[in-house]
Amino acid sequence: MPLLEVGKLKRSRGKRIDYHGSEMLPPLPVEGEDIKPAREVEYNLSLTNAGDAIVVDGTVKAELNARCNRCLGSLVYPMEAQFQETYYDSALPPPGGIQPDWVPFSGDQINITPEVMQTLLVHLPMRFICREDCLGLCPVCGTDLNKNRCRCTQDASDPRLDKLKDLLS
Repeated sequence: MPLLEVGKLKRSRGKRIDYHGSEMLPPLPVEGEDIKPAREVEYNLSLTNAGDAIVVDGTVKAELNARCNRCLGSLVYPMEAQFQETYYDSALPPPGGIQPDWVPFSGDQINITPEVMQTLLVHLPMRFICREDCLGLCPVCGTDLNKNRCRCTQDASDPRLDKLKDLLS
């Protein structure tokens, strides 16, 4: 769980520090399956005391274990996402008021795990594909067409167009 130490930073308005590290994250909750990090997630972040809040921005790099949506084979999906969040100390009400997208924290550490997981979820592709030319599975027998050819006969016609085919014949 990534914890950012901000005790000294909170006392120095305008100060900026860099944070580089890596942590293992829990699986990402995606409907139907949990997508697990293949290794530790890397952080390259800058923390800035903006007076009323601590601004954290930078990049997050991850490699995720997933399944190809065509052939159901395992794959490792590398990704890099921009991370930017603003955190405010919940014990000190900011003079300008709390902004709706700011995240509260207390004490001298900020736990960025929920926001990192949310950032990764937002940057996931709609479908995981192991490679562009993945042939997927045979819709009749389920054979992985990347590894073997099957002898199934497949009707290439679209059943929605059968009425049109009848009209043309």
